Amino acid sequence: MASGGTESRAALVAQLSRLPGKQLVIVRYTSNHAVFDEWVYNDADIDASKIVWAREMDAAENAKLVDYFKDRQIWLLEADKQPPKMSPWRPGN
Repeated sequence: MASGGTESRAALVAQLSRLPGKQLVIVRYTSNHAVFDEWVYNDADIDASKIVWAREMDAAENAKLVDYFKDRQIWLLEADKQPPKMSPWRPGN
């Protein structure tokens, strides 16, 4: 895969799995995102999952998501950067 998406995601999953507690990754895509380079998919039991993946939405919907998963460490993944960049989530970033 040209973008390295699946390899990057697998490496990120391994990294997040080693962290204590549960994680929420909010994924930001650019407007020219390659549709087959998907980062957001979850286990069947999302609430019990160590890592939950979600697409970035508008500020109000992001706030609802963050509130629902308030027991998790929250990250922003800028998936279309080369290489993909993950940083702690801050509203409005």
